[in-house]
Amino acid sequence: MSDFEEVYNRHVDMVLKICVLYLKNIHDAEEATQETFIKLMKYKPKFENKEHEKNWLIKTASNICKNILKSSWFKKITCSDDLSHFYKDEKEYDILQEILDLPYKYKMSIYLFYYEGYSTDEIAKILDTKPATVRSNLHRGRNLLKISLGSEYGYEK
Repeated sequence: MSDFEEVYNRHVDMVLKICVLYLKNIHDAEEATQETFIKLMKYKPKFENKEHEKNWLIKTASNICKNILKSSWFKKITCSDDLSHFYKDEKEYDILQEILDLPYKYKMSIYLFYYEGYSTDEIAKILDTKPATVRSNLHRGRNLLKISLGSEYGYEK
């Protein structure tokens, strides 16, 4: 197996989920994921370690998705897919649907912190912001989730 295949197999699910967070539909997310790995093949960056590799993929996928969201073509279409097949159970699906509805700054901080296991300092580097901003975004995002999920998942309104 080539180095590229190893990197692809190790990170494709994560990259696709990040693209879904941005684009909210599977077709565009798959295209953005594909473009991310094409950039990896084209530029062949040298990574210090697996964490650096993962950070590069997250940053590249995020930038590709941001460019898609800015395009006039994307703004003219609305497509919403059933994304339930990405998640283990109904509770995880419901929670991730609520995360999808959060503003970008909250959803990326929450996803990277809770689902990818990054620290606030690491998230700040990935998102080009300050660690204090990430902590604020996590706090505000959690509060919005508590309100939207309510008592159904053990949160008081």
